[in-house]
Amino acid sequence: MKPAKPALRVAIAQQAMYWTTAENTARIEATLAMAATQGADVCVFPELALTGFHRGIREQAVPEVVGPALQRVQAACRSANIACGLGAPTPAGDDGVLNSFVFIDARGDIVSTVSKNGLTPAEQTFFKAAGERPVMRFDGRTCTTVMCREMEDLEPIAAQLATESVDLVFWPSLVGNPPGTVHPTQVDTDDLGYFKRAARMAQRLGAFVVQSNWPMALNTPGSTWLGESKAYAPDGEILLTLPRDEAGLGVFDLGARIYSWTPQPA
Repeated sequence: MKPAKPALRVAIAQQAMYWTTAENTARIEATLAMAATQGADVCVFPELALTGFHRGIREQAVPEVVGPALQRVQAACRSANIACGLGAPTPAGDDGVLNSFVFIDARGDIVSTVSKNGLTPAEQTFFKAAGERPVMRFDGRTCTTVMCREMEDLEPIAAQLATESVDLVFWPSLVGNPPGTVHPTQVDTDDLGYFKRAARMAQRLGAFVVQSNWPMALNTPGSTWLGESKAYAPDGEILLTLPRDEAGLGVFDLGARIYSWTPQPA
């Protein structure tokens, strides 16, 4: 019998979004310090957490802005001795930009970058699509990332990972329901929130899925049913759900059904 893996203590930063990279980076630094004091091994942030995911992304996603900000986050990880999964734009190598999830270890080193393969039509006007999905080892686990709406792409992702035994999937996102789309029945509203699709992804890969979702959207300030970041068991069961439409930090042991919640400024 294989020895049980030690519990991985995870922090989900369901943090408010700001228009500038400088503001977002300052919040990330403070959140990493807070997560470390609560014993977290890793703190995960939403899609494009570094810059914010909004209509000003073109001005923010430039090397002279992103590079120094990313270095600040690396220094914060090193100072707090905590790993970090962070949504950030990264260079595509041909003057293009990728929508990526950057994993930084507790030494402050970038150890993995997974970039979004399945872009929305709006994203395709600025971002380049990646063509692979790297995996990495962290704390005895094999991990990868599924970006936001890619949760719909179960079969292509399963094919990409056919030769890997992934047991933890990070899911940075900006998913919710725009005004007027919340349905009278909970079942229909849940489907808009990708809940069923995430459960199927967990089951297909036999992996924990940890979502880190924005609790607000600057482009559509009236949007609701954001936040609610979730953790899924490998059998697809939802283990926990963070508060809806609220900014804060949730900390839990992977596989547990309870979490601590620290509200943060919206």
